[in-house]
Amino acid sequence: MTQDTPTISANKLAEYIVSKGARQRRILHDRKYPDPDFSIGMYHKEAQEAISLYLADGAIDPDPIDKQIQILEQLSPGKIGTIRRINSNISALERFQGMLDDIDLKGAEPQLGSNSPQRMTISNVKVSVRPDIILRGTGPRKKKYVGALKLHFSTTDNFNEEAAGYVSAIVQVYCKDFIAIDDEVVNPNYCQVIDVADEIVYPGVKATAQRMKDIQAECLNIFDLWPRI
Repeated sequence: MTQDTPTISANKLAEYIVSKGARQRRILHDRKYPDPDFSIGMYHKEAQEAISLYLADGAIDPDPIDKQIQILEQLSPGKIGTIRRINSNISALERFQGMLDDIDLKGAEPQLGSNSPQRMTISNVKVSVRPDIILRGTGPRKKKYVGALKLHFSTTDNFNEEAAGYVSAIVQVYCKDFIAIDDEVVNPNYCQVIDVADEIVYPGVKATAQRMKDIQAECLNIFDLWPRI
């Protein structure tokens, strides 16, 4: 199966930007010719769902995390690939259990992100943002704020503070264009990146203009390279 239209996830785009040429081409190749038996977005499905439920309920009761671990540990899949995927989900949930004290919803009201969110287009590239948790709050003079949390799971990605900054910037633009309603203003503090793989919570970035210029330029490169991948 070939993906004719350039498309990439926000997390993978951030990894692309901070990677060297060979890794960049591998990222684009995997996006253009996806393995039908392996969906990156679905690999950590169970962990993503359980963590999102925990966060959407106010990050108070870790019961969804504990229950999901118990369910996964009782499974007996027959395929090696499925066994690895299940074990990876268990490991992700166990790592997240060690991060509970680091989670700060900034006093905002959380809700689950959409199951079928819109994609944003950056320089002719379709970017899948898929915020995991939407945050809404009220500031001084009853100013209404909105933002979103983004989870990151992959232990093989070249993900760091720089990459997380790009993800936060993309999420902020996405919130402004697709999530904010009425007079809501995007709050950068809400747009954190929770890196479950490395057990780090990256704060939302306040400087987004230059980051978005970098992102737009890289998406132009992706669009130009796509036919030759």
